[in-house]
Parts: sequence; structure tokens; C-alpha cells
Amino acid sequence: MKLKLAAVIVAMVFCLFAIAGSPLAQTAVRSTEQTAQSLIDAYNARNMDGILKAYAPDSIAYALPSGEVILKGHDEIRKKFARVLDPKVKLKVEIINRIVDGKFVIDKEKISGTSDGKPVEFYGTVIYEITDGLIRKEWYLRQ
Repeated sequence: MKLKLAAVIVAMVFCLFAIAGSPLAQTAVRSTEQTAQSLIDAYNARNMDGILKAYAPDSIAYALPSGEVILKGHDEIRKKFARVLDPKVKLKVEIINRIVDGKFVIDKEKISGTSDGKPVEFYGTVIYEITDGLIRKEWYLRQ
């Protein structure tokens, strides 16, 4: 009986290690990163529908460190991105550094281009909480 139990435990541990290293286990991490990247790609393509597809309809954005809610839901997200997708504004986002940790993605971004014909360049950090392939929460560091 002890031998059978030991064999079952060894088999279970082996399976866990095999699953952890498999592409199936890595899909969740890639899916999280792909969701964050889909937002960046849609922004750079100036695609409002693509931007909204990255977000849950009830997503919430917060300012850090205050915790103030700065965006809530698709309507407010649409208003925010409508300003930066204005034809007079030609900005692109470049990811300088990205950390993926489970359901969180932390991006250091460089935003550059022109606004009303004037050069623009600034850096920001955003933290995304992503579940089921959608951004549910995000935090913008404010200094």
C-alpha cells in the first residue's frame, strides 16, 4: 500500500513539473503579456476598437500613490484615448522595460511624437492587472 501511495505521489509531482514547463502552462503568462501588448499595438495603430478590446467594460484606472480613480469603464477610456488619437496628435508608445508577473504587467513607456506640430516626449509607468485576457485594473504612477 505504501509503495502504491509513493508511486502515485511521484507521478503527481512529475506531472506538475511537466505541466509547469509545458507551453500550456506558459500560455497564461503569454496571454497576459499579449493582452498588454495588444493595447500598445492598438494605440500605435490609432485603433480605438482595438484599444477598447483590451479592457474589461468595467475596468478601473487609479493614480499612484494617491489611489484616486481616474478612469472607470469603456466610456471614460474612449474619452481619454479620443484626445490622443486626435489627428493633430501623432504619438506612439515604445516599451522601454516590461515585467510580467502572473496576472500583472508593469510597463515603463516612452511616449513620443508631435501634438499640434510640436515635439512631445515623456516617460510613464503603468501597472496592468489582467485576468481572462482583459485589463481589469491599471495604476498610473504620478509624480
